[in-house]
Amino acid sequence: MQEGLKTRQVNALRMLLERRDFTAEDVAALDYHLLARMPGVGGKSLDIIREWLAAQGLDLLNSPANYSTSLRFCRLEARLIRARKLLEKNGYCVTPPELHQARHHQATTDSSSGPDAF
Repeated sequence: MQEGLKTRQVNALRMLLERRDFTAEDVAALDYHLLARMPGVGGKSLDIIREWLAAQGLDLLNSPANYSTSLRFCRLEARLIRARKLLEKNGYCVTPPELHQARHHQATTDSSSGPDAF
């Protein structure tokens, strides 16, 4: 039931779904952002998969209206996740910006209220 998809897209979907045969409904149940982060799936592959699904009246789960912008965001997010893992693997502690700012604010508040504060 993969007629209309090219070999690259079929292989990427087989790898993601972890089975040889799949239906359009199986693919439509996939999250857009998950599929966009898959190796070997770029903008053209997403277009082909979405067109194949649209021909059957389906679309990917959580498919954004402006998916080219969303694709860039997915790729950036994937790079950030890889960078974070690399830093943590090498002994660095990575904290979210909000937590970092809260700690910095607390440290400056504590130092200004010490015995030498005017």
